[in-house]
Amino acid sequence: MSAAFTLVDRLPTVAEFQQLRESAGWTRVADDAIARALHQTLFAVCLEQDGQLVGSGRIVGDGAIYFYIQDVIVLLPFRGTGGGKLIMSALMEYLDRQVTGYAFVGLMAAKGVASYYEQFGFRPRPTDGPGMFLTLPRE
Repeated sequence: MSAAFTLVDRLPTVAEFQQLRESAGWTRVADDAIARALHQTLFAVCLEQDGQLVGSGRIVGDGAIYFYIQDVIVLLPFRGTGGGKLIMSALMEYLDRQVTGYAFVGLMAAKGVASYYEQFGFRPRPTDGPGMFLTLPRE
């Protein structure tokens, strides 16, 4: 499989985003919620091959102090071909341009891939300050 990718500064469409989420095995979310979420994105890139979306990543946050890398997904047939690194590099370049002082940049890695993000400078949180999360609706 050829790895000739094009990286485009754009949001995925709702349908594209749903396809990426499904390929990652993530919970299905209503289209209107996806549309609202994408609208709140600070920056996004789409990875394409031959005009077709094969991956994406985005940054959310307040645009000044707190930034979160979200939804870095590459379709399964294209994993391991360098596309994820292209996405992450573009997201990190955006942060380098935007951050003028102190900023916290977070991400939540999928199980088994946390070490991948170390090449971009990310480190696990110290055990004396573990991260927490909540999903809604509560079960």
